Amino acid sequence: MTHDLFGKMKYKGADECWVGSAPLARFAEYGARAEQLPPTEREARQMIADMNRAIDDMRGLMREQFGAAADDAFAAIDAEVDEGKAEPAEPDPHDAERLRRRQEKTRKRAERLARGRYPVRIADPDESGLTPPQEVAFRHLTENEPVVLDAVLAEVWESFRNAYGQEYWRQIAGITPAATPAELRGRFGVTRVELTRQHRGGFAHLVFTLDSDWQDDHGLLVVYSPDTRVATWTSYEGLFDLIPTDDPPAGEDEHVLTAHDELVEAVLNGDEVRARELVVAGADINAVAPDEYPPLCMAVDQLEVEEVRRLLAFGADPNLVDPEEKKTPLKMAKRTYREMGFGAAKKKDALFEAMMTMAREAAGKQFAEMKTRLEEIIQLLEGAGGK
Repeated sequence: MTHDLFGKMKYKGADECWVGSAPLARFAEYGARAEQLPPTEREARQMIADMNRAIDDMRGLMREQFGAAADDAFAAIDAEVDEGKAEPAEPDPHDAERLRRRQEKTRKRAERLARGRYPVRIADPDESGLTPPQEVAFRHLTENEPVVLDAVLAEVWESFRNAYGQEYWRQIAGITPAATPAELRGRFGVTRVELTRQHRGGFAHLVFTLDSDWQDDHGLLVVYSPDTRVATWTSYEGLFDLIPTDDPPAGEDEHVLTAHDELVEAVLNGDEVRARELVVAGADINAVAPDEYPPLCMAVDQLEVEEVRRLLAFGADPNLVDPEEKKTPLKMAKRTYREMGFGAAKKKDALFEAMMTMAREAAGKQFAEMKTRLEEIIQLLEGAGGK
């Protein structure tokens, strides 16, 4: 397809989007990470030392919890690793061809970036064509490229500071320090931009994909929303929350609040006057469909003590079950309590318990607050007749 605004585009069915490139010279300068040179002998020794120290810290915590049993587990793991090293892997005859294709793809990409052509993707899941908000967002990007780039680079710096501030991850990933954003140059690439189908204020959101030496398996993105001129870094898991849309999803009718919905909203917001008015008018806090989550289940899932208290005060049934696992709010709370390691588990799992011990050590005060919340919720639900 050739578009008047975007130029020549190709549809990529697996990703449900149009792909191409655009003349965005400033972004093209940051379009790829610098070629990674092998570490110096000193750097390699330091990285190995940092990783070994992190592993030793983990083993120390497990020894405190399990004593000699932890050493036996470590010995078994080390034996498996040694056994794997002793068996040379069979060479894959297709590896050479895969490498050749990757190298050719990398070469072509580098040539495009050198010409100031930056990779662009345009979401189009149903192949219905590009939307006006996507066109408007693209014009905003091309007309305000320096401003958008500055906003994206500021979030790249914030994401680095967040990663470097986590000592355990810093050691495991071998993240080296940087005192200024300029010192990060070459350690990341803003590899492409995608114009989402979701839009707000007449603009599609711009989602920039990053490749860096400090990100984890959840990926690293920067979302720029032209309507607010705000950029925010996130992972793939947090992306959906940052790309709201003004229209309901295609094929779905806009949700109309029922009297039950309004009552739950009033209760959760602490608007007792409005809640009483709705109850008098006939609203039922327990009027949920078989496939809907009871409000108490949602409040328990989010560990919201005050919401649980308010819902119970307005007659929420503590024994309405969630539609998926068929558990009451009390059973949900008790299961979470066990899974967080605050109570005895039904089945012993030494490895899981060791991991939870390390998580509690890392989280500190947050875990203590979660324990207190769960205990209060359990007490409230038991007091209300929950089973």
